Amino acid sequence: MNTSGGPGDKPRDIGLKAIHDARIERGASKAGRVSGMTWLFGIGTVLVVVIGAWIYRDRSLDAMKEELFSKQRAATTTVGAEWYPLRERLEKLTIEAAAPEYKGDHVDPAAAKWNLTDVPGLYLRMRTADAKDAESLRKKAKDSARDSFVGCFLRENNPSMAAAAKGEDAGTGWNDQPWNLRLAYQTTRILSEEWTTEAKNAEDEIHFRVFMQQYEKAIAEEIPHAIDIVKRAQFFLLVLDEDVDEAMQFAPDSGYRAGQISEEGLQQVVHPSRVHLIDLRTKDGDPTLLRVRRSADADFHFVSGAMPNNAYTLSALKRQVMNCNLAEQVKTALNPTKTADAALDAGAAPDAK
Repeated sequence: MNTSGGPGDKPRDIGLKAIHDARIERGASKAGRVSGMTWLFGIGTVLVVVIGAWIYRDRSLDAMKEELFSKQRAATTTVGAEWYPLRERLEKLTIEAAAPEYKGDHVDPAAAKWNLTDVPGLYLRMRTADAKDAESLRKKAKDSARDSFVGCFLRENNPSMAAAAKGEDAGTGWNDQPWNLRLAYQTTRILSEEWTTEAKNAEDEIHFRVFMQQYEKAIAEEIPHAIDIVKRAQFFLLVLDEDVDEAMQFAPDSGYRAGQISEEGLQQVVHPSRVHLIDLRTKDGDPTLLRVRRSADADFHFVSGAMPNNAYTLSALKRQVMNCNLAEQVKTALNPTKTADAALDAGAAPDAK
């Protein structure tokens, strides 16, 4: 049988149509299939791009770190030359004041004639145990708060009680005198080994840029301002709180581990506090104008009899009255006659709490 047909006829398919269609599909499948070599080439290309990007990023981050740490080393030489001697003098005074053996009370008559509200000064408060050496002092100085002791000791008719009633420690928003030395430690932290280690451990550029911004701001603005204030300061008001076991129950409120004494806990219970007033203008000899050791003991009551149930507010109020009581005792030691006259003018006995 002739299956070719005439010249104008289309060739006819031989065999079953289903078999013919299956052959066409197999051919199309073979033509569109990606070979194993092609897959390997594609995967290899992607890996090369990823590894290249990782190497570039790593080298870029290393370059950024080297540039920043180079600046930091230079700043340690220049800025550090100004800051370190100031810091070491204040730390030496603090460590000596925190010695295990208290030297005893001392009041220079000249101290009562000095109006501390008219001259620049520095303030630092911490636990005696935290001032045993320079390393511990620098670590704990960042927790020093401008508490109500400063307000009651250096300011008359201060509004600190209203601040405490709102659940705030008195004086936390004051940025005038005396200047809290805690800020100097914060601003110069970019020169410390701790800060350097944290910056070195930054895993990517985004996180490392935070350290770059911290450094630039500190060098350009904060450190020069801090050094200027410390250099101009004429007095150093230092309060060192001695530990007592009763303060351990307040540890959960302050972030301390259970059973560990906290500064906030100390300020709510009766405990000895060493208060030092140091004349920073004195270059030779003992610069101590005032050194007393007192234990605050005070409480508060609401006239209405309705006590707030907010634990933070109650703690702030307790710290407020205890710190103001401590301030009053120190003022009495500084100028007994003036304090007694003021108490009598207010219609109260000189020894009234």
